[in-house]
Order: sequence, then C-alpha cells, then structure tokens
Amino acid sequence: MRSVATAAEKKAIVKKRLQELRNMCRDHYAVVAEESTMPDAADVRETNAKLQELMDLLDGKKKWDEA
Repeated sequence: MRSVATAAEKKAIVKKRLQELRNMCRDHYAVVAEESTMPDAADVRETNAKLQELMDLLDGKKKWDEA
C-alpha cells in the first residue's frame, strides 16, 4: 500500500505539471504568432485535459498517489 504524498512530493508534481502546461501553451502561442493560424484542435484539447487534471488534483477530486 502506498502512503500519502508528502508536501514536497505534491509540490514537485504540481511544479512539473505547470511547466508542462507552460510549454504546451508556449507551443500554441508560437503557432499563432509565427504562422498566423490556430493551433491544432487536438493539441488544444490535450492541453485543456491536462489543465483539468491538475485542477482536479488541486481540488481534491483526484488522489495524489494517482498523479
């Protein structure tokens, strides 16, 4: 049985996920700014799904040991 994540582990998980989201958003912005087109819809949906997962984690709707 796995124990509950420590505060340091939670912080590391959130930091990693935020960096991942930041990079994805940066990629979307690059497409808009450099190519003057909209990013691929599937890529945007993936970004939104990852953001929702993080929000669920922070809201307590998802367990930390599943993160």
